[in-house]
Amino acid sequence: MIRFPHGAIRNMKVTVTGAAGRLGSVVCTTLATAGMDLLATDRNYRADLPVRLQIADLLDRQSAYGLVEGADAVVHLGNHPGFWGGDAQRICNENVTMNFNVFEAARQCGVKRIVFASTIQVIAGARRMEKPQPPPSALPYLPLDGEVPPNPANPYALSKQLSEHMLAYFSRAHGMSCVAIRFPLLVSADRLAEMTGRAEEPWPNYALDEAFSYLSLNDAAQLVCAILRAELPGFRVYFPVSPRPLVRQPVAELIKRYFSNVPLRAPLEQITALVDVSRITAETGWRPAD
Repeated sequence: MIRFPHGAIRNMKVTVTGAAGRLGSVVCTTLATAGMDLLATDRNYRADLPVRLQIADLLDRQSAYGLVEGADAVVHLGNHPGFWGGDAQRICNENVTMNFNVFEAARQCGVKRIVFASTIQVIAGARRMEKPQPPPSALPYLPLDGEVPPNPANPYALSKQLSEHMLAYFSRAHGMSCVAIRFPLLVSADRLAEMTGRAEEPWPNYALDEAFSYLSLNDAAQLVCAILRAELPGFRVYFPVSPRPLVRQPVAELIKRYFSNVPLRAPLEQITALVDVSRITAETGWRPAD
C-alpha cells in the first residue's frame, strides 16, 4: 500500500512496458505479488503473466498516452535489448524514440515517477579480454557506483545514455522522480547456480570494464519494487550488482590483474566488492539476495 498526499491510501497503479521480456515478466510477477495495480504492455504476446497484457508499439507516440494515463508510476523496460552488431540506426533511433514517447506522455498525463532500465554498457566502454594482456582500463575509479561517467561504445549503449539525459531533463524541468538503473548481466534462476563462480578466467572477448558484474532477475525485480516504495525526489542513477564477481578470484587479485591503472577509493585491503551498492541500500532498503 502506498500513502499519497492528503492521507489517501490505495494500491499504486503502475504501467510496465516490455512486460513480456525476461526482466519484464519477473517485474510484473513481483509487483503484482506486492499488491500493485498493473497495466502490462509489450509489442509481443505472452500468456503466462499474472496480469492481462496489452499489445502496443511504443514507436507510435499516440499509443503511449493510453498506456500511462492514470498511472502513479511507469516502469519502462521496453527497448531493443542490445546491439550485437545489428542495425545501428534502427537500434539507437528506435530506442530513443520509444523512450521519449513514453517519458513525454507520462509528463503530459501527470505521472510523477519513472523507473527506467538503462544498462551497464553506458559505462563499460570497448575494452575486451585479450591475450596475453588486456589493454588498460578506462574506468575512473573502483569500486564503481551509479555516479560513473558515461563511456558508451555501441549504438545501444548510446541510446541508453541519451535516455538518461532525457530523464535528468524531465526531473529538472518538470519535478518528476526519475531513476535510471544501469543493469549488468541479468541471470535467470535456473542459470544462476550454473554460471556464478564457475569461471577461473574471463571468457574471450569479455567486456572487462563491466567488472565481472551480474544480477539475478529476481534481485532486479525486487529493486524495481523497492524504488517504487521509496521516496526518491529528483533524478538518480543506480548500478545494482550481486556482491560476488562472475569469476572465481579474490577481489584484490582481480583489481591487481585487470584494473591496476584504476584509482581506488579505499585501500585495496578494504575493498570487498568491485561495485558499491551502499547508496541503493540506504535510499531504498534493497540488498541483493542471490
